[in-house]
Amino acid sequence: MILAAVLLFGVVLIGWFSPRVLGRLTAGGISPGTAIAWWLLTALGVLAGALGTVLLLVLPGHGPATAITRVLHDCWAAVGHSDLPGLDPVAATFAGAALVLAGARLAVASARRRKRGIRLHRRHLDVLRLSGARPGPTLWLPEDRPIAYSLGGRDGLIVASEGLAARLSRPELDAVLAHERAHLRGRHHLLTASADVLGRALRFVPLMRELPGAVRLLVELAADRAAAARHGSGTVRSALLSIHAADGPRRALGMTGGDTEIRLRLLTSYPIGRSRFPARAKAVAGGTLALLAPPAFATGLLFATGLVSCW
Repeated sequence: MILAAVLLFGVVLIGWFSPRVLGRLTAGGISPGTAIAWWLLTALGVLAGALGTVLLLVLPGHGPATAITRVLHDCWAAVGHSDLPGLDPVAATFAGAALVLAGARLAVASARRRKRGIRLHRRHLDVLRLSGARPGPTLWLPEDRPIAYSLGGRDGLIVASEGLAARLSRPELDAVLAHERAHLRGRHHLLTASADVLGRALRFVPLMRELPGAVRLLVELAADRAAAARHGSGTVRSALLSIHAADGPRRALGMTGGDTEIRLRLLTSYPIGRSRFPARAKAVAGGTLALLAPPAFATGLLFATGLVSCW
């Protein structure tokens, strides 16, 4: 049970304190795509670590835990399994119940969000058919307000208003549409939906509670960067300043989503046109570390404890 307890301690540590570290790294100027990968893989690592903890408690003989902790049992017999014979079934029962409850909450939250997304997409398609327009990637609404957002799914859709086209110049309008196409191309709706489900189902964990807001802001920054790479940062900034209200459904990704002040400030700080290989290498290395953080912490703590107890 020692390995399970240490792994659980690593899960709690990462789940409670990683948002501060990830927030500082994000503010340090890394690319939005890299930051998204780090946030989501950290959350996945916490989930995997929690699942591993439950499996170590439930499996007969604790799976590989017995072999890994055998040396520690020899050096530190006071905390061995033999001294606490009745603790394992109780811990396994509570851990299994917690896993089932968390899985049920995740399944329910995911099903509800998917149902609402399908309903929202169908309503827009109904509007498209009733208007007599031909199906296409962009639905133009006869609305005076400047509206621009996108809906994900199998048939991704960009929704814009005639008021938007009237208010913006042609380069600004192209930048807005490029922003929305970046959302669809990057599957940002799926990323934000996953973050929202985790945040709703596991809100008691600080990492999961802050995950939806962080991912929603980062996908807007990523779309801004993609639009700026094609149409220039100045054009994206002027278009963003021309659209004041965030219109569109809550589950859509709109041009005015996220923290506008942060987006305006960071638009000019991203190095446009630089090679993507260093950013991808950083994303892979940091994402791997984030994913393996709980078991790596547990392994390190076990070896450190073994060295101290055997000294």
